[in-house]
Amino acid sequence: MKKIIISIIVVFLVLLIGFVTYVANKTVRVNETDIPNFVPIKDDSLANKYCPYIISNDEYEYPYAVYYRSSVDDKGNTYIAYHFFWEREVNNTKGFVPWLSRNIYTGGLKLQKIMFGKHDIEVIGIVIDKKNKITQVIYESPENYNPHDFSVKHKTNEITQNITLPLRFKVVSWNHLFQHVDGNYELKKGEVELFIKPQYFTQKLWDEFTMFKKEETALRQNRAHYPWEREFVN
Repeated sequence: MKKIIISIIVVFLVLLIGFVTYVANKTVRVNETDIPNFVPIKDDSLANKYCPYIISNDEYEYPYAVYYRSSVDDKGNTYIAYHFFWEREVNNTKGFVPWLSRNIYTGGLKLQKIMFGKHDIEVIGIVIDKKNKITQVIYESPENYNPHDFSVKHKTNEITQNITLPLRFKVVSWNHLFQHVDGNYELKKGEVELFIKPQYFTQKLWDEFTMFKKEETALRQNRAHYPWEREFVN
């Protein structure tokens, strides 16, 4: 039985390497850097005021930094994206499929790093009107989450009503996707609530973490961000 499992793994890896070789240079999308009707701004005080709190635990670990980018549209609305940085993401669930994930995607062959870049970065976006009221919150949560699966399907969520400060998000998957919780949420055993002061996401850091790729391929993709973030303040 053990020899059969090893043989299956070897065959799988050979096929995977072949696939990687085939798609490595296949361009799937060409992206633009000039985003009309938006002007980038840097406002540390504003970013600090609206920055979400994050609830996590030892299993999902804790973000070590938050970087933001912000722009104003031609109607006077302000957009802020908060990027939360983790050192890594890894599925420590027992079982063969999570083991494959650890040894092919997040470790071993490290497809995640090849496709996106180093570390793990998740984003939460907000829109503020001219009266300094939050009109929209955008974030990703896991859809039909099962830690025994190889990967996690992302679901984009938008909140447009009953938005109160401070914004609070709970980490609910091994790849650090979120669940929005309100002010009545009480921490469970082992959970810690963090507020990390946001810093401006400079172009140097943006490039270092390969946030944007002019040409995307199956193995070289943009990291989670919004198009209006592609312009920056020097």
